[in-house]
Amino acid sequence: MRVELVVSDSRSTPLLNITADLIQVCIGLGHDFDDILDICNTKVDSETIALIHRLWADDEFPRNFIRSGDSLVITARDL
Repeated sequence: MRVELVVSDSRSTPLLNITADLIQVCIGLGHDFDDILDICNTKVDSETIALIHRLWADDEFPRNFIRSGDSLVITARDL
């Protein structure tokens, strides 16, 4: 399953989208990891939350950054 962290200039409230092949966490510039935990709580497993945290904060974790309009999409880099 693919996990994306999407940071948007225009997002005012955090949003979690889950489909069969994608978990997408959408946040705005003013949100922090506590906001991410609030929307993910009980909806995704702890392994996925750990991956989202690495996408959010681990500078050593290999990530892709893709600009899409006013959003930055962050995903784990395939190794």
